[in-house]
Amino acid sequence: MGNFESIMSPMGKSLVVGAPRTGFALLLNILGELGRPAYDVDSQIQRAVNILTPLLGDYLYLNVLKILRGKYADRDIIYNQTFRPLLGGPFWLDEENKTQACVRKYVGVKDVGDFTLVVYLPKATLHYHDRVHSHYFPARWPDEAEFSHYTRFASMRNPLGALYSAAFSINAITGEYIDRFIGDEGDLRQKFAQFRLSDIKMVDGLITHAGNYLKDFSLVSDRYNVFRWEDIIQHPAQTIVEISRCCENEISLTEAQKLWDRIAYKNLTGKHRYNFRRNKGHGVVDDWKYFLCNEHLELFKQHHIDEFLCEFGYAPITYFDEKDYSPFQRKVSHAIRQGEVLTEGLKDRNLQIFNWNKSNIVKTDHAFVRYPRKNFSCVERANFSDHEILDEFSEHIEDVMGRVNQFIDMIYATDEAETEQAWRDAMNHIKGRYQSMFNEMNSTELMDLYEQRFSLLFDVLGECES
Repeated sequence: MGNFESIMSPMGKSLVVGAPRTGFALLLNILGELGRPAYDVDSQIQRAVNILTPLLGDYLYLNVLKILRGKYADRDIIYNQTFRPLLGGPFWLDEENKTQACVRKYVGVKDVGDFTLVVYLPKATLHYHDRVHSHYFPARWPDEAEFSHYTRFASMRNPLGALYSAAFSINAITGEYIDRFIGDEGDLRQKFAQFRLSDIKMVDGLITHAGNYLKDFSLVSDRYNVFRWEDIIQHPAQTIVEISRCCENEISLTEAQKLWDRIAYKNLTGKHRYNFRRNKGHGVVDDWKYFLCNEHLELFKQHHIDEFLCEFGYAPITYFDEKDYSPFQRKVSHAIRQGEVLTEGLKDRNLQIFNWNKSNIVKTDHAFVRYPRKNFSCVERANFSDHEILDEFSEHIEDVMGRVNQFIDMIYATDEAETEQAWRDAMNHIKGRYQSMFNEMNSTELMDLYEQRFSLLFDVLGECES
């Protein structure tokens, strides 16, 4: 959240949905600049969970590294700090267990491969965030009673533009790999875009996923305040005023322009430095017309994306005159027709593996190892050659997440109506019961955090009673 004090007024909580690459982070940051919720949490119990969540995040983080460090050098383990917090990573409401939320994390090892890890937590832990946000299942959120008091927003972008943006994207672990072993991205985005867009099976999987999201969102779009990426980019101040009006925290055009000047064309995703295309300068509406090919447009038509374009104010799909193709389009189109996936400039297999779209894509015939879902975790998709370590990792993380869930459940089981002393006794009991769980990690930093977070919790309990 920024420090733009002139407009940092209290406001209600917000819930944001949006497909990836649709201005999702941009909308979240605008809301963050407009102000934080007028109240921090709904209950004393939730306050306790929120205070202790960073401790649990570091406990999980160290356990993710524990198994891998037994065999691989720290430098070779790629685990971006984006995923260090307990709720760090994309999250959504579980479809199988309605009481749980899912959080996806990405883990890689140089020259071995990578995998996605999904961990399952009590749904109420999502209240840790000032602005609950998700890429998935938009139709479900409006009917979730515990989020009914949240103001709902949705980001939107022309799906063709979103695919183009995804093609040029560098994910968090690839960015971490570039920092450690390459130094600068150079022209890698161009190479990644050629690689992705020439792999027509990958493109089909991405478009299918986008179509599924749009079908789901279309059912409930009237229950969200929808803001298009194109409108924010082309008319930033006016659009920000509209967003502030939805928050019941309306600001002037002058204030909106100052807000935009603070955040425009900057990385807005913290530790994931490569989410923003630094060499591009600024967003360009309809830039996709110089990079997508008719083969891609045909897939959009096959998946009936046209009907959603009309619904959300975009022009229908029209095929390109191939005589007007850019050099990039000619190269990619030729590769598709030849059945060739362009790997030029990507001889380093780590780059191909790490930056492959393992999420936001439906099942393709690309080979992945998939582990059965457990109670509290799942190795979701893996391209990882060391199956023995992956087996050990899967078992270990399930045990870890079982402990994390038990810890959280004990807090939620505490009686909200208890006196301050009874609350202190209950929290002291939890602190003592789980001390060995944290202590076994042999981390001075973790035990310092353990003492700090519980000390903060007891201080806050005292403030609540005073």
